[in-house]
Amino acid sequence: MTSLNYAWDEPILPPFIMLTVKGAGSSEITCSMNDFQDSKQLYYENFIYIAATYTFSGLQETTVRPVATNKDAAYAELVLDVSPKTQRVVLKKKEPGKRSQLWRMTGTGMLCHEGSSVPHNPNKPSPRSVDSSMILDIAGLAAVTDNRYEPLMLRKP
Repeated sequence: MTSLNYAWDEPILPPFIMLTVKGAGSSEITCSMNDFQDSKQLYYENFIYIAATYTFSGLQETTVRPVATNKDAAYAELVLDVSPKTQRVVLKKKEPGKRSQLWRMTGTGMLCHEGSSVPHNPNKPSPRSVDSSMILDIAGLAAVTDNRYEPLMLRKP
């Protein structure tokens, strides 16, 4: 926990402070600085994009096999997306806030797809059921079989 000394800008006004988390589902609370309660909490979702790094910067590690020499691919900004019709996991250009491109990490290390779960109000703490979510997985039984790669897909946990 971090603390910082603060002098009120307007000492004659009531000692209230409004705290806000900005984002797709912003959350805010108003706290009295005379009676600060631990029960008041801000809730927010911390979604992530799963990105193909090379397509954002054009830089790649020297130990990695070159993907392409195409300059367009180097700055295409590709992320994992899920097609709503086929439920296939594909690479598409990043579109900020597009639910089909958003993922969240569970406490058990699974990547849950945000677009396949029902949206909920981040102002209300409601732990999501992992059983009702779709997670990122491989289509086959093994990641590599006979030098073939398995496609990614969504599955129930």
